[in-house]
Amino acid sequence: MAAHLADASDMNDRPVSSELDGFDVVVVGAGAAGTVAAIEAADGGARVLVLDRWGRGGASARSGGIIYAGGGTTQQLRAGFADDPDRMARYLELEEGSAADTELISAFCGQSRDNLAWLEALGIAFPLAFDPQKSVTPTDDDVGLYFSGNERHYGGATPAIARGHRVAGVGMTGRDLMTGLHRAARQRGIVMRDGVRLVGLMRDDDGRVTGVEVLALDHDRGTRLGHRVLYRVVDTTAALVHRVPRRLQDAVERWERSHGTVHRVAAPHGVVLATGGFVYNHGLLAASAPAYAGTMPLGTPGDDGSALTLAQAAGAATRLMERCGASRFIAPPLGFCRGVLVDDQGERICDETLYAATLSARIAEHGSRAWLIVDGDDRDQIAEQVRQAGTRALRRLRRESLATLVGGRLNHLLFPVMFGSINLWINRVVAPDLDALARRCGLPPDRFVATIERYNADVVAGRPDLMDKSPEHVRPLTQPPFAAVACHLDSVVFPAPCITLGGLDVDASTQAVKAQDGSTIAGLYAGGRCAAGVASASYVSGLSLADCVFSGRNAGRAVTTRRTPTPTGLDRPEPTPPPRTPLSPR
Repeated sequence: MAAHLADASDMNDRPVSSELDGFDVVVVGAGAAGTVAAIEAADGGARVLVLDRWGRGGASARSGGIIYAGGGTTQQLRAGFADDPDRMARYLELEEGSAADTELISAFCGQSRDNLAWLEALGIAFPLAFDPQKSVTPTDDDVGLYFSGNERHYGGATPAIARGHRVAGVGMTGRDLMTGLHRAARQRGIVMRDGVRLVGLMRDDDGRVTGVEVLALDHDRGTRLGHRVLYRVVDTTAALVHRVPRRLQDAVERWERSHGTVHRVAAPHGVVLATGGFVYNHGLLAASAPAYAGTMPLGTPGDDGSALTLAQAAGAATRLMERCGASRFIAPPLGFCRGVLVDDQGERICDETLYAATLSARIAEHGSRAWLIVDGDDRDQIAEQVRQAGTRALRRLRRESLATLVGGRLNHLLFPVMFGSINLWINRVVAPDLDALARRCGLPPDRFVATIERYNADVVAGRPDLMDKSPEHVRPLTQPPFAAVACHLDSVVFPAPCITLGGLDVDASTQAVKAQDGSTIAGLYAGGRCAAGVASASYVSGLSLADCVFSGRNAGRAVTTRRTPTPTGLDRPEPTPPPRTPLSPR
Protein backbone atom coordinates (compact mmCIF):
# COMPACT_ATOMS: atom_id res chain seq x y z
CA MET A 1 0.00 0.00 0.00
CA ALA A 2 1.18 3.55 -0.59
CA ALA A 3 3.21 5.25 2.14
CA HIS A 4 5.59 8.16 2.41
CA LEU A 5 8.29 9.70 4.56
CA ALA A 6 7.43 12.87 6.44
CA ASP A 7 9.64 15.47 8.11
CA ALA A 8 8.42 17.27 11.20
CA SER A 9 8.36 20.54 9.24
CA ASP A 10 5.83 19.07 6.81
CA MET A 11 3.39 17.94 9.48
CA ASN A 12 1.86 21.22 10.66
CA ASP A 13 -1.40 20.56 8.84
CA ARG A 14 -1.92 17.18 10.46
CA PRO A 15 -4.16 16.91 13.55
CA VAL A 16 -2.86 15.47 16.80
CA SER A 17 -5.21 12.95 18.36
CA SER A 18 -5.46 13.19 22.13
CA GLU A 19 -6.05 9.45 22.21
CA LEU A 20 -2.61 8.92 20.66
CA ASP A 21 -0.72 11.57 22.61
CA GLY A 22 1.50 11.34 25.68
CA PHE A 23 3.52 8.17 25.02
CA ASP A 24 7.26 7.58 25.17
CA VAL A 25 7.52 4.68 22.73
CA VAL A 26 5.41 3.78 19.70
CA VAL A 27 5.46 0.19 18.42
CA VAL A 28 3.97 -0.39 14.96
CA GLY A 29 2.67 -3.94 14.64
CA ALA A 30 0.93 -6.11 17.23
CA GLY A 31 2.34 -9.49 16.24
CA ALA A 32 4.83 -11.41 18.35
CA ALA A 33 7.85 -9.12 17.81
CA GLY A 34 5.91 -5.90 18.37
CA THR A 35 4.06 -7.11 21.44
CA VAL A 36 7.24 -8.53 23.00
CA ALA A 37 9.04 -5.22 22.36
CA ALA A 38 6.16 -3.33 23.95
CA ILE A 39 6.19 -5.53 27.06
CA GLU A 40 9.94 -5.18 27.48
CA ALA A 41 9.78 -1.39 27.02
CA ALA A 42 6.93 -1.10 29.51
CA ASP A 43 8.87 -3.17 32.03
CA GLY A 44 11.70 -0.66 31.51
CA GLY A 45 9.42 2.17 32.60
CA ALA A 46 8.11 3.47 29.27
CA ARG A 47 4.59 4.51 28.40
CA VAL A 48 3.97 2.40 25.29
CA LEU A 49 1.49 2.69 22.45
CA VAL A 50 1.05 -0.24 20.05
CA LEU A 51 -0.57 0.49 16.69
CA ASP A 52 -1.83 -2.16 14.30
CA ARG A 53 -3.64 -1.94 11.00
CA TRP A 54 -5.75 -5.09 11.16
CA GLY A 55 -5.69 -6.05 14.85
CA ARG A 56 -5.37 -9.81 14.36
CA GLY A 57 -1.98 -10.66 15.85
CA GLY A 58 -0.21 -10.69 12.49
CA ALA A 59 1.31 -13.78 10.92
CA SER A 60 2.31 -14.96 14.42
CA ALA A 61 -1.33 -15.69 15.24
CA ARG A 62 -1.61 -17.86 12.12
CA SER A 63 1.47 -19.91 12.89
CA GLY A 64 1.75 -23.31 14.49
CA GLY A 65 2.91 -21.70 17.74
CA ILE A 66 6.40 -23.23 17.57
CA ILE A 67 9.34 -21.55 19.34
CA TYR A 68 12.80 -22.82 18.39
CA ALA A 69 14.62 -22.93 21.74
CA GLY A 70 17.46 -24.80 23.37
CA GLY A 71 20.35 -24.62 25.77
CA GLY A 72 18.79 -26.98 28.29
CA THR A 73 15.08 -26.19 28.56
CA THR A 74 12.79 -28.06 30.94
CA GLN A 75 11.26 -29.95 28.02
CA GLN A 76 14.68 -30.99 26.69
CA LEU A 77 15.90 -32.21 30.07
CA ARG A 78 12.72 -34.22 30.60
CA ALA A 79 13.18 -35.86 27.17
CA GLY A 80 16.80 -36.75 27.98
CA PHE A 81 18.59 -34.22 25.74
CA ALA A 82 21.81 -32.65 26.99
CA ASP A 83 21.80 -29.32 25.18
CA ASP A 84 23.77 -26.12 25.70
CA PRO A 85 24.18 -22.80 23.83
CA ASP A 86 27.35 -23.98 22.09
CA ARG A 87 25.70 -27.11 20.66
CA MET A 88 22.69 -25.10 19.57
CA ALA A 89 24.94 -22.52 17.90
CA ARG A 90 26.92 -25.24 16.15
CA TYR A 91 23.73 -26.65 14.62
CA LEU A 92 22.49 -23.25 13.43
CA GLU A 93 25.89 -22.47 11.92
CA LEU A 94 25.70 -25.72 9.96
CA GLU A 95 22.14 -24.86 8.94
CA GLU A 96 23.08 -21.40 7.69
CA GLY A 97 26.38 -22.39 6.07
CA SER A 98 28.49 -19.61 4.58
CA ALA A 99 25.78 -17.05 5.36
CA ALA A 100 25.98 -17.73 9.10
CA ASP A 101 26.37 -14.67 11.33
CA THR A 102 28.26 -16.32 14.18
CA GLU A 103 28.01 -13.31 16.50
CA LEU A 104 24.24 -13.08 16.08
CA ILE A 105 23.78 -16.85 16.42
CA SER A 106 25.88 -16.91 19.59
CA ALA A 107 23.81 -14.13 21.16
CA PHE A 108 20.54 -15.79 20.13
CA CYS A 109 21.52 -19.18 21.52
CA GLY A 110 22.90 -17.65 24.71
CA GLN A 111 19.51 -16.06 25.43
CA SER A 112 17.35 -18.89 24.12
CA ARG A 113 16.56 -20.75 27.33
CA ASP A 114 15.93 -17.52 29.23
CA ASN A 115 13.62 -16.25 26.48
CA LEU A 116 11.50 -19.40 26.70
CA ALA A 117 11.37 -19.04 30.49
CA TRP A 118 10.37 -15.38 30.03
CA LEU A 119 7.40 -16.46 27.90
CA GLU A 120 6.42 -19.02 30.52
CA ALA A 121 6.58 -16.31 33.19
CA LEU A 122 4.04 -14.34 31.14
CA GLY A 123 1.66 -17.31 31.42
CA ILE A 124 2.38 -18.94 28.06
CA ALA A 125 2.64 -22.68 28.65
CA PHE A 126 4.61 -25.35 26.79
CA PRO A 127 3.66 -29.04 27.29
CA LEU A 128 6.36 -31.40 28.54
CA ALA A 129 5.81 -34.46 26.31
CA PHE A 130 8.26 -35.26 23.49
CA ASP A 131 7.40 -36.65 20.03
CA PRO A 132 10.37 -38.25 18.22
CA GLN A 133 8.57 -38.56 14.86
CA LYS A 134 9.27 -36.33 11.85
CA SER A 135 6.27 -34.04 11.49
CA VAL A 136 5.19 -30.59 10.39
CA THR A 137 3.52 -29.94 13.73
CA PRO A 138 2.88 -32.57 16.42
CA THR A 139 -0.60 -34.04 16.10
CA ASP A 140 -0.92 -34.71 19.85
CA ASP A 141 -1.91 -31.64 21.88
CA ASP A 142 0.12 -32.95 24.83
CA VAL A 143 3.39 -32.69 22.87
CA GLY A 144 5.61 -29.71 23.64
CA LEU A 145 8.93 -30.77 22.09
CA TYR A 146 9.83 -32.30 18.72
CA PHE A 147 12.43 -32.22 15.94
CA SER A 148 11.32 -29.13 14.01
CA GLY A 149 14.34 -28.72 11.72
CA ASN A 150 17.17 -30.68 10.11
CA GLU A 151 18.82 -31.79 13.34
CA ARG A 152 19.00 -35.44 12.27
CA HIS A 153 20.42 -34.54 8.85
CA TYR A 154 23.40 -32.91 10.58
CA GLY A 155 23.63 -35.62 13.24
CA GLY A 156 27.07 -36.67 12.03
CA ALA A 157 28.54 -33.25 12.78
CA THR A 158 26.68 -32.30 15.95
CA PRO A 159 24.28 -34.21 18.24
CA ALA A 160 20.71 -34.34 16.97
CA ILE A 161 18.75 -32.49 19.64
CA ALA A 162 15.06 -31.56 19.47
CA ARG A 163 14.43 -27.82 19.88
CA GLY A 164 10.92 -27.22 18.51
CA HIS A 165 8.84 -26.08 21.52
CA ARG A 166 5.09 -25.96 20.93
CA VAL A 167 2.82 -23.52 22.76
CA ALA A 168 0.09 -25.36 24.68
CA GLY A 169 -3.37 -25.44 23.15
CA VAL A 170 -5.47 -27.17 20.51
CA GLY A 171 -3.77 -27.84 17.18
CA MET A 172 -2.10 -24.81 15.62
CA THR A 173 -1.38 -22.62 18.64
CA GLY A 174 -0.06 -19.34 17.23
CA ARG A 175 -3.30 -17.76 18.35
CA ASP A 176 -2.72 -18.99 21.90
CA LEU A 177 0.73 -17.42 21.86
CA MET A 178 -0.67 -14.06 20.76
CA THR A 179 -3.56 -14.22 23.23
CA GLY A 180 -1.03 -14.67 26.03
CA LEU A 181 1.23 -11.87 24.80
CA HIS A 182 -1.64 -9.43 24.32
CA ARG A 183 -2.99 -10.25 27.76
CA ALA A 184 0.43 -9.60 29.30
CA ALA A 185 0.68 -6.29 27.43
CA ARG A 186 -2.66 -5.03 28.67
CA GLN A 187 -1.85 -6.08 32.22
CA ARG A 188 1.06 -3.64 32.04
CA GLY A 189 -1.12 -0.78 30.91
CA ILE A 190 0.18 -0.87 27.35
CA VAL A 191 -2.32 0.83 25.06
CA MET A 192 -3.13 -1.17 21.92
CA ARG A 193 -4.99 0.40 19.01
CA ASP A 194 -6.16 -1.36 15.86
CA GLY A 195 -7.55 0.19 12.70
CA VAL A 196 -4.44 2.38 12.51
CA ARG A 197 -2.03 2.24 9.56
CA LEU A 198 1.49 3.64 9.34
CA VAL A 199 1.82 6.14 6.47
CA GLY A 200 4.88 8.19 7.43
CA LEU A 201 7.83 8.66 9.76
CA MET A 202 8.42 11.96 11.55
CA ARG A 203 12.02 13.21 11.68
CA ASP A 204 13.66 16.26 13.20
CA ASP A 205 16.31 18.44 11.61
CA ASP A 206 19.07 16.08 12.76
CA GLY A 207 17.42 13.10 11.06
CA ARG A 208 16.25 11.44 14.27
CA VAL A 209 12.92 9.61 14.04
CA THR A 210 10.63 11.38 16.51
CA GLY A 211 7.29 9.77 15.79
CA VAL A 212 4.93 8.42 13.17
CA GLU A 213 2.21 9.64 10.89
CA VAL A 214 -0.75 7.27 10.87
CA LEU A 215 -4.11 6.90 9.20
CA ALA A 216 -6.66 6.09 11.92
CA LEU A 217 -10.04 4.71 10.86
CA ASP A 218 -13.25 6.28 12.08
CA HIS A 219 -14.97 4.93 15.20
CA ASP A 220 -18.25 3.70 13.78
CA ARG A 221 -19.20 0.04 13.50
CA GLY A 222 -19.85 0.27 9.78
CA THR A 223 -16.27 1.31 9.13
CA ARG A 224 -14.96 -1.50 11.29
CA LEU A 225 -17.16 -4.07 9.52
CA GLY A 226 -16.09 -2.77 6.13
CA HIS A 227 -12.44 -3.11 7.13
CA ARG A 228 -13.02 -6.72 8.15
CA VAL A 229 -14.59 -7.47 4.78
CA LEU A 230 -11.64 -5.89 2.95
CA TYR A 231 -9.25 -8.00 5.03
CA ARG A 232 -11.04 -11.17 3.95
CA VAL A 233 -11.10 -10.14 0.31
CA VAL A 234 -7.36 -9.37 0.23
CA ASP A 235 -6.49 -12.50 2.19
CA THR A 236 -8.62 -14.84 0.06
CA THR A 237 -7.42 -13.31 -3.20
CA ALA A 238 -3.77 -13.76 -2.22
CA ALA A 239 -4.34 -17.43 -1.41
CA LEU A 240 -6.16 -18.13 -4.68
CA VAL A 241 -4.01 -16.23 -7.20
CA HIS A 242 -0.75 -16.04 -5.19
CA ARG A 243 -0.67 -12.26 -5.20
CA VAL A 244 -2.72 -9.17 -4.35
CA PRO A 245 -3.61 -7.39 -7.62
CA ARG A 246 -2.56 -3.76 -7.77
CA ARG A 247 -6.14 -2.65 -8.42
CA LEU A 248 -7.28 -4.31 -5.21
CA GLN A 249 -4.47 -2.66 -3.25
CA ASP A 250 -5.48 0.72 -4.67
CA ALA A 251 -9.14 0.10 -3.80
CA VAL A 252 -8.27 -0.68 -0.17
CA GLU A 253 -6.05 2.42 -0.04
CA ARG A 254 -8.88 4.66 -1.30
CA TRP A 255 -11.39 3.15 1.10
CA GLU A 256 -9.13 3.65 4.13
CA ARG A 257 -8.38 7.24 3.11
CA SER A 258 -12.09 7.99 2.81
CA HIS A 259 -12.91 6.43 6.20
CA GLY A 260 -10.01 7.67 8.30
CA THR A 261 -7.98 10.66 9.43
CA VAL A 262 -4.24 11.20 9.37
CA HIS A 263 -2.63 11.98 12.74
CA ARG A 264 0.81 12.75 14.09
CA VAL A 265 1.96 10.56 16.98
CA ALA A 266 5.07 11.61 18.88
CA ALA A 267 7.52 8.98 20.14
CA PRO A 268 10.26 10.93 21.99
CA HIS A 269 12.19 7.80 22.94
CA GLY A 270 11.82 5.82 19.74
CA VAL A 271 9.71 3.96 17.18
CA VAL A 272 9.83 0.17 16.85
CA LEU A 273 8.79 -1.24 13.48
CA ALA A 274 7.37 -4.76 13.73
CA THR A 275 5.01 -4.91 10.78
CA GLY A 276 6.00 -8.33 9.41
CA GLY A 277 7.44 -9.27 6.05
CA PHE A 278 6.58 -8.26 2.49
CA VAL A 279 5.16 -11.44 0.95
CA TYR A 280 1.84 -9.68 0.19
CA ASN A 281 3.72 -7.07 -1.87
CA HIS A 282 4.13 -9.03 -5.07
CA GLY A 283 6.13 -6.35 -6.85
CA LEU A 284 8.71 -6.15 -4.08
CA LEU A 285 8.77 -9.95 -3.73
CA ALA A 286 9.33 -10.49 -7.46
CA ALA A 287 12.10 -7.88 -7.53
CA SER A 288 13.86 -9.09 -4.37
CA ALA A 289 13.29 -12.86 -4.45
CA PRO A 290 12.23 -13.84 -7.99
CA ALA A 291 12.66 -17.58 -7.30
CA TYR A 292 9.71 -17.32 -4.88
CA ALA A 293 7.49 -14.97 -6.90
CA GLY A 294 5.04 -17.76 -7.77
CA THR A 295 4.60 -19.10 -4.25
CA MET A 296 1.45 -18.65 -2.17
CA PRO A 297 1.73 -15.79 0.37
CA LEU A 298 1.75 -17.04 3.97
CA GLY A 299 0.90 -14.38 6.50
CA THR A 300 -1.69 -11.62 6.57
CA PRO A 301 -2.51 -8.57 4.44
CA GLY A 302 -0.34 -6.61 6.90
CA ASP A 303 2.76 -8.26 5.39
CA ASP A 304 2.92 -5.67 2.61
CA GLY A 305 6.39 -4.22 3.25
CA SER A 306 5.10 -0.67 3.77
CA ALA A 307 7.13 -0.01 6.92
CA LEU A 308 10.23 -1.39 5.23
CA THR A 309 9.69 0.98 2.30
CA LEU A 310 9.23 3.95 4.64
CA ALA A 311 12.44 3.12 6.49
CA GLN A 312 14.31 2.85 3.20
CA ALA A 313 13.06 6.31 2.29
CA ALA A 314 14.63 7.49 5.55
CA GLY A 315 17.96 6.04 4.41
CA ALA A 316 17.72 2.57 5.95
CA ALA A 317 19.69 -0.35 4.55
CA THR A 318 18.27 -3.81 3.91
CA ARG A 319 19.81 -7.26 4.05
CA LEU A 320 19.05 -10.76 2.75
CA MET A 321 15.97 -9.59 0.87
CA GLU A 322 16.30 -12.57 -1.49
CA ARG A 323 15.78 -15.06 1.35
CA CYS A 324 12.38 -16.69 1.84
CA GLY A 325 10.98 -19.68 3.66
CA ALA A 326 8.54 -21.65 1.52
CA SER A 327 6.67 -24.55 3.09
CA ARG A 328 7.29 -27.16 0.40
CA PHE A 329 6.36 -30.10 2.65
CA ILE A 330 6.45 -33.38 0.76
CA ALA A 331 5.72 -35.28 3.97
CA PRO A 332 3.60 -36.28 5.73
CA PRO A 333 2.63 -38.83 4.56
CA LEU A 334 6.11 -40.03 5.46
CA GLY A 335 6.21 -42.48 2.56
CA PHE A 336 6.99 -39.62 0.17
CA CYS A 337 10.41 -39.31 1.83
CA ARG A 338 11.34 -42.60 0.13
CA GLY A 339 11.16 -40.87 -3.24
CA VAL A 340 13.90 -39.11 -5.20
CA LEU A 341 13.64 -35.37 -5.90
CA VAL A 342 15.01 -34.26 -9.29
CA ASP A 343 15.14 -30.98 -11.19
CA ASP A 344 14.14 -30.29 -14.80
CA GLN A 345 17.51 -31.64 -15.95
CA GLY A 346 16.87 -35.00 -14.28
CA GLU A 347 19.52 -34.37 -11.61
CA ARG A 348 18.89 -35.16 -7.96
CA ILE A 349 18.42 -32.06 -5.79
CA CYS A 350 18.90 -32.98 -2.11
CA ASP A 351 18.03 -35.20 0.85
CA GLU A 352 14.26 -35.60 0.55
CA THR A 353 13.76 -35.61 4.34
CA LEU A 354 15.02 -32.03 4.76
CA TYR A 355 12.79 -29.50 6.47
CA ALA A 356 10.32 -27.85 4.07
CA ALA A 357 11.98 -24.42 3.89
CA THR A 358 15.39 -26.02 3.32
CA LEU A 359 13.87 -28.23 0.63
CA SER A 360 12.34 -25.16 -1.00
CA ALA A 361 15.65 -23.30 -0.93
CA ARG A 362 17.30 -26.23 -2.73
CA ILE A 363 14.50 -26.30 -5.31
CA ALA A 364 14.87 -22.55 -5.80
CA GLU A 365 18.56 -23.09 -6.53
CA HIS A 366 17.52 -25.54 -9.27
CA GLY A 367 15.20 -23.19 -11.15
CA SER A 368 12.21 -23.46 -8.76
CA ARG A 369 11.00 -26.67 -10.45
CA ALA A 370 11.20 -30.20 -9.10
CA TRP A 371 9.71 -33.68 -9.48
CA LEU A 372 9.45 -36.26 -6.70
CA ILE A 373 9.84 -39.76 -8.14
CA VAL A 374 8.16 -42.72 -6.40
CA ASP A 375 7.47 -46.27 -7.51
CA GLY A 376 4.48 -48.58 -7.14
CA ASP A 377 5.48 -49.90 -3.70
CA ASP A 378 5.88 -46.35 -2.39
CA ARG A 379 2.48 -45.37 -3.68
CA ASP A 380 0.84 -48.33 -1.95
CA GLN A 381 2.48 -47.38 1.33
CA ILE A 382 1.54 -43.72 0.95
CA ALA A 383 -2.07 -44.63 0.17
CA GLU A 384 -2.24 -46.61 3.43
CA GLN A 385 -0.70 -43.71 5.35
CA VAL A 386 -3.27 -41.31 3.86
CA ARG A 387 -6.06 -43.69 4.92
CA GLN A 388 -4.71 -43.86 8.47
CA ALA A 389 -4.29 -40.08 8.64
CA GLY A 390 -7.86 -39.66 7.44
CA THR A 391 -9.14 -41.96 10.16
CA ARG A 392 -7.27 -40.01 12.84
CA ALA A 393 -8.50 -36.69 11.47
CA LEU A 394 -12.11 -37.91 11.35
CA ARG A 395 -11.95 -39.05 14.99
CA ARG A 396 -10.60 -35.66 16.00
CA LEU A 397 -13.16 -33.72 13.99
CA ARG A 398 -15.95 -35.53 15.80
CA ARG A 399 -14.58 -34.25 19.12
CA GLU A 400 -13.94 -30.65 18.12
CA SER A 401 -16.24 -27.71 17.46
CA LEU A 402 -16.91 -26.23 14.06
CA ALA A 403 -15.15 -23.04 15.20
CA THR A 404 -11.96 -25.02 15.83
CA LEU A 405 -12.07 -26.41 12.30
CA VAL A 406 -12.95 -23.11 10.59
CA GLY A 407 -10.29 -21.30 12.61
CA GLY A 408 -7.58 -23.47 11.06
CA ARG A 409 -6.43 -25.11 14.27
CA LEU A 410 -6.74 -28.60 12.77
CA ASN A 411 -4.92 -27.85 9.50
CA HIS A 412 -1.96 -29.95 10.62
CA LEU A 413 -4.29 -32.98 10.64
CA LEU A 414 -6.16 -32.16 7.42
CA PHE A 415 -3.21 -31.22 5.19
CA PRO A 416 -1.59 -34.69 5.12
CA VAL A 417 -4.91 -36.15 3.99
CA MET A 418 -5.67 -33.39 1.50
CA PHE A 419 -2.28 -33.01 -0.16
CA GLY A 420 -1.36 -36.67 0.21
CA SER A 421 -4.47 -37.51 -1.79
CA ILE A 422 -3.84 -34.75 -4.34
CA ASN A 423 -0.28 -35.90 -4.94
CA LEU A 424 -1.25 -39.56 -5.20
CA TRP A 425 -4.04 -39.18 -7.70
CA ILE A 426 -4.03 -35.69 -9.27
CA ASN A 427 -0.75 -33.79 -9.07
CA ARG A 428 1.37 -36.51 -10.69
CA VAL A 429 2.44 -38.09 -13.94
CA VAL A 430 2.38 -41.90 -14.17
CA ALA A 431 4.28 -44.14 -16.58
CA PRO A 432 5.13 -47.86 -16.88
CA ASP A 433 8.90 -47.26 -16.94
CA LEU A 434 11.45 -44.56 -16.13
CA ASP A 435 12.15 -43.63 -19.76
CA ALA A 436 8.49 -43.00 -20.48
CA LEU A 437 8.12 -41.06 -17.22
CA ALA A 438 10.97 -38.75 -18.21
CA ARG A 439 9.43 -38.03 -21.60
CA ARG A 440 6.01 -37.30 -20.12
CA CYS A 441 7.57 -34.84 -17.64
CA GLY A 442 9.80 -33.20 -20.23
CA LEU A 443 13.02 -34.43 -18.56
CA PRO A 444 16.15 -35.55 -20.45
CA PRO A 445 15.59 -39.34 -20.44
CA ASP A 446 19.26 -40.39 -20.38
CA ARG A 447 20.25 -38.13 -17.47
CA PHE A 448 17.09 -38.86 -15.51
CA VAL A 449 17.35 -42.64 -15.87
CA ALA A 450 21.06 -42.48 -14.95
CA THR A 451 20.18 -40.55 -11.75
CA ILE A 452 17.65 -43.16 -10.61
CA GLU A 453 19.87 -46.08 -11.56
CA ARG A 454 22.78 -44.61 -9.61
CA TYR A 455 20.49 -44.16 -6.60
CA ASN A 456 19.27 -47.75 -6.86
CA ALA A 457 22.80 -49.13 -7.28
CA ASP A 458 23.99 -47.35 -4.12
CA VAL A 459 21.09 -48.81 -2.16
CA VAL A 460 21.70 -52.36 -3.40
CA ALA A 461 25.45 -52.08 -2.73
CA GLY A 462 24.85 -50.73 0.77
CA ARG A 463 26.68 -47.49 0.06
CA PRO A 464 25.74 -44.30 2.00
CA ASP A 465 23.24 -42.06 0.25
CA LEU A 466 24.95 -39.35 -1.80
CA MET A 467 22.73 -36.70 -0.21
CA ASP A 468 23.06 -38.12 3.35
CA LYS A 469 19.45 -39.23 3.57
CA SER A 470 18.75 -41.39 6.60
CA PRO A 471 18.87 -45.15 5.77
CA GLU A 472 15.34 -45.66 7.10
CA HIS A 473 13.99 -43.69 4.13
CA VAL A 474 16.27 -45.20 1.46
CA ARG A 475 15.08 -48.05 -0.76
CA PRO A 476 15.44 -48.77 -4.50
CA LEU A 477 12.79 -47.48 -6.90
CA THR A 478 12.16 -50.55 -9.04
CA GLN A 479 8.45 -51.43 -8.99
CA PRO A 480 6.25 -50.00 -11.78
CA PRO A 481 4.20 -48.04 -12.37
CA PHE A 482 6.39 -45.04 -11.57
CA ALA A 483 5.03 -41.61 -10.70
CA ALA A 484 6.45 -38.09 -10.68
CA VAL A 485 4.82 -35.63 -8.26
CA ALA A 486 5.14 -32.00 -9.38
CA CYS A 487 6.80 -30.04 -6.56
CA HIS A 488 7.31 -26.74 -8.40
CA LEU A 489 7.36 -23.68 -6.13
CA ASP A 490 4.73 -21.94 -8.28
CA SER A 491 2.31 -24.87 -8.25
CA VAL A 492 -1.34 -23.95 -7.70
CA VAL A 493 -2.53 -27.52 -7.12
CA PHE A 494 0.23 -28.21 -4.57
CA PRO A 495 1.01 -24.70 -3.25
CA ALA A 496 4.17 -23.73 -1.37
CA PRO A 497 3.10 -21.16 1.25
CA CYS A 498 5.89 -18.62 1.67
CA ILE A 499 7.16 -16.03 4.15
CA THR A 500 9.90 -13.49 3.47
CA LEU A 501 12.96 -13.67 5.73
CA GLY A 502 15.03 -10.62 4.82
CA GLY A 503 14.36 -7.03 5.81
CA LEU A 504 15.89 -3.97 7.39
CA ASP A 505 19.54 -4.22 8.41
CA VAL A 506 19.73 -3.80 12.18
CA ASP A 507 22.25 -3.78 14.99
CA ALA A 508 22.42 -7.33 16.38
CA SER A 509 22.17 -6.29 20.02
CA THR A 510 19.81 -3.29 19.97
CA GLN A 511 17.74 -3.76 16.76
CA ALA A 512 18.55 -0.15 15.86
CA VAL A 513 17.99 0.28 12.12
CA LYS A 514 21.18 0.80 10.13
CA ALA A 515 21.64 3.45 7.47
CA GLN A 516 23.32 2.84 4.13
CA ASP A 517 26.68 3.98 5.53
CA GLY A 518 26.56 1.50 8.43
CA SER A 519 25.60 4.02 11.11
CA THR A 520 22.29 3.69 12.93
CA ILE A 521 19.22 5.88 12.44
CA ALA A 522 18.50 7.52 15.78
CA GLY A 523 15.11 6.71 17.24
CA LEU A 524 14.29 3.87 14.84
CA TYR A 525 14.27 0.15 15.68
CA ALA A 526 12.92 -2.92 13.92
CA GLY A 527 12.30 -6.57 14.78
CA GLY A 528 10.64 -9.75 13.62
CA ARG A 529 10.27 -10.30 9.90
CA CYS A 530 10.42 -6.56 9.29
CA ALA A 531 14.17 -6.93 9.92
CA ALA A 532 16.88 -9.35 8.87
CA GLY A 533 17.58 -11.63 11.81
CA VAL A 534 18.68 -15.04 12.95
CA ALA A 535 15.96 -16.73 10.86
CA SER A 536 16.93 -14.94 7.64
CA ALA A 537 19.90 -16.98 6.42
CA SER A 538 18.15 -20.34 6.85
CA TYR A 539 14.73 -21.08 8.30
CA VAL A 540 13.44 -24.07 10.25
CA SER A 541 10.11 -24.33 12.04
CA GLY A 542 9.93 -22.15 15.12
CA LEU A 543 12.99 -20.05 14.30
CA SER A 544 10.97 -17.06 13.10
CA LEU A 545 8.84 -16.84 16.25
CA ALA A 546 11.95 -17.35 18.39
CA ASP A 547 13.60 -14.52 16.46
CA CYS A 548 10.52 -12.36 17.16
CA VAL A 549 10.99 -12.91 20.89
CA PHE A 550 14.76 -12.37 20.71
CA SER A 551 14.62 -9.23 18.55
CA GLY A 552 11.54 -7.86 20.32
CA ARG A 553 13.13 -8.09 23.75
CA ASN A 554 16.35 -6.51 22.46
CA ALA A 555 14.45 -3.64 20.84
CA GLY A 556 12.27 -3.07 23.91
CA ARG A 557 15.31 -2.86 26.17
CA ALA A 558 17.26 -0.62 23.79
CA VAL A 559 14.46 1.89 23.24
CA THR A 560 14.23 2.49 27.00
CA THR A 561 17.90 2.39 27.98
CA ARG A 562 19.04 4.58 25.07
CA ARG A 563 16.60 7.36 25.81
CA THR A 564 16.96 11.10 26.01
CA PRO A 565 15.14 12.43 29.11
CA THR A 566 12.29 14.83 28.37
CA PRO A 567 9.75 16.56 30.62
CA THR A 568 7.26 13.82 29.72
CA GLY A 569 9.82 11.05 29.58
CA LEU A 570 10.79 8.09 31.69
CA ASP A 571 12.14 9.88 34.76
CA ARG A 572 8.89 9.50 36.69
CA PRO A 573 8.78 6.46 39.03
CA GLU A 574 5.47 4.93 37.91
CA PRO A 575 4.18 6.24 34.58
CA THR A 576 0.42 6.27 34.32
CA PRO A 577 -0.93 5.24 30.91
CA PRO A 578 -3.63 7.34 29.20
CA PRO A 579 -7.23 6.07 29.20
CA ARG A 580 -7.64 3.01 27.00
CA THR A 581 -10.34 4.33 24.67
CA PRO A 582 -10.11 2.43 21.38
CA LEU A 583 -10.08 4.23 18.06
CA SER A 584 -12.69 1.76 16.92
CA PRO A 585 -15.06 -0.47 18.91
CA ARG A 586 -13.65 -3.77 20.10
